[in-house]
Parts: sequence; structure tokens; C-alpha cells
Amino acid sequence: MKKINVVIPMAGHSRRFNEAGYFGPKALLTVGNYKMIEHVINMFDPTFCHYYIVINKKQLEFDKNLIINLESLALNVDVVLIDSHEFGPVYSALQVKNINKYEGLIISYCDFFVEWDYEIFLRQAQGSDGCIVSFKGFHPASFGNTYYAYMKVKDGRMLKLREKQSFTTDRSEEHASTGIYYFKNFEIFEKYGKELLVKEDKALPEAYVSLLYNDMVRDDLSIAIHEVRKFVCLGTPYDYEQYQFWWKFFTIKQKKYKENKRGIKRIGLIPMAGKGSRFRDYGYRVAKPLIKISDTPMVIRTVDSMPEQDNWIFLPRQEDVDLYPINETLNRFSDDCFIRPVKQHTSGQADTCMLAEDLIDNSAELIIASADYEHRYNHHLWQSILNDLSIDGAIWTYRSRSMILKDPEKFAYCKVKEGGVEIEEIIEKKTISDTPHLDPLVIGTFWYRRAGDFKDAVKDMVANNILVNGEHYVGTSINYLIKNRKKFVIFDIDQWISFGDPFELQVLEYWQEHFLNLT
Repeated sequence: MKKINVVIPMAGHSRRFNEAGYFGPKALLTVGNYKMIEHVINMFDPTFCHYYIVINKKQLEFDKNLIINLESLALNVDVVLIDSHEFGPVYSALQVKNINKYEGLIISYCDFFVEWDYEIFLRQAQGSDGCIVSFKGFHPASFGNTYYAYMKVKDGRMLKLREKQSFTTDRSEEHASTGIYYFKNFEIFEKYGKELLVKEDKALPEAYVSLLYNDMVRDDLSIAIHEVRKFVCLGTPYDYEQYQFWWKFFTIKQKKYKENKRGIKRIGLIPMAGKGSRFRDYGYRVAKPLIKISDTPMVIRTVDSMPEQDNWIFLPRQEDVDLYPINETLNRFSDDCFIRPVKQHTSGQADTCMLAEDLIDNSAELIIASADYEHRYNHHLWQSILNDLSIDGAIWTYRSRSMILKDPEKFAYCKVKEGGVEIEEIIEKKTISDTPHLDPLVIGTFWYRRAGDFKDAVKDMVANNILVNGEHYVGTSINYLIKNRKKFVIFDIDQWISFGDPFELQVLEYWQEHFLNLT
């Protein structure tokens, strides 16, 4: 294998991270079990690589030993110290002076990494004047708010590139840059990099490495495209937090706790009478609650992640009970479960739940949850809510900043009293601020100290014909209780993993495969 030089510009200011409360250069943040910069270095073969990591002098204020620490990350690491600037990664990479200009060059941004076969990439790249490492198809990175450099490609060769702007409305089906760029040698990079810096018609505020390739194509240089299996973007706080979310989910197991016995009957109610149309349309041929999540039926993933109950009541569609092994699956989960098939169309989740009215003691505690998500929560905090007799109920909520929410308007949110957790109102299918990712999102799990309160609230909602999008929602009914001086609080959980549609399952499976590959 030929020796290759790898330049990693990390002289950026990390402003978005600093504004989000992170301190220091983002490349030094811990990502899973390693620092971000370590993930980048580990993509390449250190035996045949000479690394040049470009930092700015201000970063030494964060860590006076930064140069020594970076040099210790691999064999053959040179740290290039430059003045702080605003010109972008091309300028940073051009400041590397003691480099062989005729050896192969890779420039890799410090906030992305990929799963790939590095040797295959090199074989493909070294037959061209340049090569851009790309991702295409289903990658969670394509569905957030981060945009990349997008390319028109024919027969594995780049024709045209746009930075921060896709060519079509479906950017997931375009080749997008992973931030890894190959040049046949430093001399080629230097020529086109210097040309870019002196251009007067720069449409973007920074000189991105990707922009050099349009000029290279203009001059008839061949630019190959190498597509990778997995792409991990860490470029913004949102991207970083999404990765940390999934790393935590797949590497840290939720502990199971025995609830403190308080001499009160506890009932869990699971309405699961939806048609699961999105899954059927996608090609699934099994009832939605039975779709396997890591070899476990979806509904079992839900109830297994909830506080233990004395009795469980399940409300599946009659059609699903007739066609699929719903009863067998639920009975294996609990001997103390009651299964009441839903034979008719209902006016929403609240109406469905009321089909079990006669099975629920008014004085029992009641927890209601949908059958298509998993909870990770703080047991001790939950126990403190149960023990506080001034609280009449709780709505389980989640702050969605690390999730891909295609449409925040499809969820309900809790308005809470300033600085506290007591709920003032539940708003269905409408955001309550310009920052919905920071607001308490209603995940669909509701707890009542008295089940009779739930029944009273739903009956009032139905009597007054209070509908949202033509449906009766459990969350909306709680507004009646709040108006009648019942105290409901939010219970922010640590993690909420939704299995509600095929897209969400694909996201989960993508990350599951990634972390499986890491181990």
C-alpha cells in the first residue's frame, strides 16, 4: 500500500457547539467511547498514513497540552498551529508546509466519520485525479437539518457539485459528500485551492474543499465517487446529540426495578386497535403490534419498558386477533392480562380505552400507553411522583432535540407553569413555541392516581364534542381535569424510541447495525 498524507483541518471555531453549551473544540468532544478526532483518525490505516492536524492558536487556551495530546493519537502525527481565521478548511489545509507535494493526499473534515473498506477506496481513488467519498440512500444524516455537498454522477464519475444545495427535492437519492476528499497529490490541491481563495464571486462564506472539484472537472480531470456503507455526521450539536442518543440506547441497558408496593391496585391499559396502515402500505404482512424489534414484538418492547403493573389490559383489533397470534404473544408476557378485542371503529384513542371501562376500578391507579414505542426513564424520579400525594396524574414527555421529527405539528405538547413541571394545558397537533425540540412533547403515556378521573374526563370530552382532527385524544381530555383543579405534572423521560412508522424503524435498524459493527 502506498503512503498517503491525511490533512485534518480542525481550526474551526465550534461556535454552534459553544452556543449550545459545549466547551472547547468540537473535535475533542467524546463520541461514544472515543473523542471525535479519534474516530476520524481511525478511518485510515496509520501504518501507511502521515497525519497533519491543523489547529488554531486560540484552541490552546482550552488545552495547553493539545499539541502533545493530538500527536499521541497515532503514529506519524504532525500538528500544524495557525492563526485563527474565517476563510474555511481550504485555507487551513494550505497552511501545511512540510508535506511531500507529489504523494497522495486525503483531506478529511474533523466532524464526520464513515464505515467503509479503506483499501477498496484507495484502489479506486488512486486511479483518478481526485475522489469524493459519498453517501446515498437511507442514512439518518439525510433527514435532519444539516446539508452537504451534492453531486451529479455518471458512471462513477462526478459531473457537477453543489455545496449546501441538492439538485432534486429528494436529497437522500443524490450522492452527498462525507467530508473526505482525495487528491492525486498536494500539488493539485494547492493549485485549485489557491484559485478558489482569490475568486471574487464566492457564493458561500467559507472555502469548502468540495468546491475545488468543479474546477477540476472543468479542466478535464477525472473525479471518482466512492460510496460508503454508513455515514455519521457530527457537524452540529443536533447531529452530535443524535449519535449520543443512539450510542446510549444500544450500549447502556435500562435497569429493571421492582416498584415499591403501596397497597394500591395498578392497571396498565394498552390500546392497540389502529390499522397500522403505513406498515401495510410499506409491505409488512403482520399486525403492527407484532412487528419484531430486535426479535421482540413491538407491543412487548413497549410494556416491558414501563413500570410494573398488577394487571394489564390490551385492546387489539378483532381482525388482528383472528389473523395473528396476538393472544399467545400477550399471554406469554403476563398471566395477569385481559385481552378485549375491538370490533368496531372508534372515534380515537380515548374512545378505544373506554371500551375497557368496566374492567377498571375507579380507585385503581391507571397508566395508558400506545403499543409502538419504548421508554427509558429515571426510576427514582418516577417513584417520587408516585409518592407525592398532591399529584393527581402525570403525562410522560420527552424533549426531542436528538430526534428526527419530520413534522413537529403531528405531536401534542404540554404548557407548564413557568419554571416548574405542573401542566397548565395540553395542546394537540400544534407546536407551542418556535423551538418545539425543547418543549415537553407528549409521547402517549398517561398516568392517573385515580382511574375514575380518566373516565370522567373522557365522558366530559365526548359530551361536549371536543375533537381534534375528528378524534378524541386522551391528552385533550386531561384539560378537563386541570380546569377542575386536578394537579397533573410532566414526567420527562431520558429516552423515547418511537416505532410508529417504517421510517422510524429504519432509523433504529440503521443505528443498530452501526453499533453492532463497532463491537
